[in-house]
Amino acid sequence: MISAIVLAAGEAKRFGEAKQLVKVRGKALLEHVLNQLRSPKIGEVIVVLGARADEIQKQVKFGSERVVVNADHALGMSTSIQAGLRAVSGNAALVVLADQPFVRPETIDQLIDVYERRRPKIVIPTFAGKRGNPVVIDRSLFDAMMKIRGDVGFRAIFGDYAGEIVSVPVSDRGVVTDIDTADDLEGI
Repeated sequence: MISAIVLAAGEAKRFGEAKQLVKVRGKALLEHVLNQLRSPKIGEVIVVLGARADEIQKQVKFGSERVVVNADHALGMSTSIQAGLRAVSGNAALVVLADQPFVRPETIDQLIDVYERRRPKIVIPTFAGKRGNPVVIDRSLFDAMMKIRGDVGFRAIFGDYAGEIVSVPVSDRGVVTDIDTADDLEGI
C-alpha cells in the first residue's frame, strides 16, 4: 500500500498569510492538493500541519485524511517529513507538497504505477528535464530520512541512492509549479 504524506506545516513567510487556505478557483489551496490524492492506488492520506494548524483544521474539510500536527515545524521541512513518516503504515510514501495544487491525479497514478512495477527506492517526476514533486520513497529509506535535519527534504539523501532513483518524464507542468508568493497566483 502507498501512503500519501501532504506537507502543509510551513509558515508561508514569503506568502505573508496561511498559504494553505488561499482560495484558488474557489477552493483552498490545500483542498486542491487533497483532491489530487483521491485515488484507489493510495491507501491513506496523512496531512502534516504545523503553523496555523488550528486555523487550517477549522477551514479545510478533511474527510478520511489523518491530520498530524508537527510541533517542531519551525525547525524545518525535515521535521514535517519525519512526522509524516512516523504515521505511515504503507510500504512506501508519496510525499506531496501542499503548495503544488496543479499536479494532475493521473500523474500521481503514473508515479505509483512505476513504483509498484519496478520497486525502486525513489521515484521522481521530471518535466522538461527539471526534477519535480511529488516523490515516492520506499519504506527502506525511512530510517535515513529520520536522520536529516533542518529545512531540507529528500534531496539530502539522493546522492546516497543515485543508482536507485527512477526519474519519470511527465507532461504535467504541475510537478514543477508551486505557489510561493501572491504573484505566483496571477493568471491562474
